[in-house]
Amino acid sequence: MRTIAVVNQKGGCGKTITAINLSAFLAMAGRRVLLIDLDPQGHSTLGLSVSAPTRTMYDVFWSRNGGPEITIADVTRTVSKNFDLAPADILLSAIPEALSGLPGRENILTWGFSDLDACYDYVVVDCPPNVGMLTFNALMACSEALIPMEPSFFSLHGIAKLFETFEVLEQQNGHRISGRVLVTLYSGRSPFVKAVLDEVRGHLPGRHFETVIRYSVKLAEAASHGLPISEYATRSAGFEDYQALANEVLRQETAIEPAASTETTTAPAVTPDGVVFSIEAPGAEHVYLAGDFNDWKPDGSEMEAVGRVWKKLLKLAPGRYRYRYVVDGQWCTDPGNATIEPSPFGGADSVLVLNNPEPGEWPLPRSDDGTA
Repeated sequence: MRTIAVVNQKGGCGKTITAINLSAFLAMAGRRVLLIDLDPQGHSTLGLSVSAPTRTMYDVFWSRNGGPEITIADVTRTVSKNFDLAPADILLSAIPEALSGLPGRENILTWGFSDLDACYDYVVVDCPPNVGMLTFNALMACSEALIPMEPSFFSLHGIAKLFETFEVLEQQNGHRISGRVLVTLYSGRSPFVKAVLDEVRGHLPGRHFETVIRYSVKLAEAASHGLPISEYATRSAGFEDYQALANEVLRQETAIEPAASTETTTAPAVTPDGVVFSIEAPGAEHVYLAGDFNDWKPDGSEMEAVGRVWKKLLKLAPGRYRYRYVVDGQWCTDPGNATIEPSPFGGADSVLVLNNPEPGEWPLPRSDDGTA
């Protein structure tokens, strides 16, 4: 089950419209999807014409305060085939203060997800426009973050702060979340807007969607009618763009799943020129290598596609290294390397140990500074 938080502390960036329409197109593709409305404004609930629900996400959170347990399944409503919604209303705004002294309150949504694996392929969480207790719950429960961003100067600044939040989350709670930016409300009419898009693509390699959501009045109209764009205007830019976004998300599945085969994916190989890392990911658009050797920063470590296999040559000194591959934004261990260990950031890391060479063996590759 993939878990995606749609998050941005800035309002007016198309967050709720993205959550609704991505969920709808994933459901159309045959995936079982649950959209969780975690915004006290209840805009996802309103945008899907789910009016006056008797139970909402407020009840799920409040039940952790000592009352009878209410699960996410207890509040879920069916929207359409393969598409369910866990609604919200204004009462949810009282939860952060009401549960301020509750131990483990940041993990309530994580606990709620434990019963959903057998029911859904995707859980999408529409977060409130702030980084408070509810958003923190979503980030702790999800492994991916989709960050809608309209092309403006203030948005660029906000995105940087949000990625800093993800880093703090890793350091303080050991939970790693893969964040990717989605440019929305794109008009393409001014040089500045185009420059912002170029800035995103240039400074966030592997951390942005190739799809761009163009400005379309049909998206707002569809929401006002309580419908996703897929049921309102099939001949519109909004339909085309959100369909493309869903397809890009789905391609990540095909990029990662074939890697389970080790026929052409092998453990890192030591050669006279360095260590060759390789992973089979035929459907991927971008694959990066991150580990101890580059401070876990994929930037600048893009691998090269050689047929179905992506490869990267590194010069490493003898030592012990932890690493992972980043396949279209998804962090995964090396399927060709059986040596793994729990990661301090959550999940597991692959482990590579480079020993000193025996007489007659290839010399170990040298590090970039020339030392052995």
